Amino acid sequence: MKKNKLLSLKSKEAFKSLFKNGEFHKEKNVGVRYCEKEKGFFYVGYAVSKKHFSKAVDRNLIKRRIKSEVYKTSDFFIDNCPPGIYLFFYMGKRIPLSVSLSSEILGVLKKLVKKHGAVRNSVF
Repeated sequence: MKKNKLLSLKSKEAFKSLFKNGEFHKEKNVGVRYCEKEKGFFYVGYAVSKKHFSKAVDRNLIKRRIKSEVYKTSDFFIDNCPPGIYLFFYMGKRIPLSVSLSSEILGVLKKLVKKHGAVRNSVF
């Protein structure tokens, strides 16, 4: 496995430890739950409330948009955020535009960096 890559969050144990030991940061309609784990690996997942978006088509659209924006900011994400498990939540009640998601995701990542400090500045 290559270090410093965004990997998909799939394991049941990872989800359990994320909700048991993780911390939560929020920026308007986007939140992220974070739990520190293996050094060098970033496991990333995405979630949208079924309560607000009953259609799977809408939930999947929002998840695709969030995933796209996270990957666009992946250089900032990997260089500044600590390795671990991340779960991005969309908590709004309307389908968001990519532009608004971009600024909110960057804002929540900056809050996370502010709390934990920059991890590394060099490229492996």
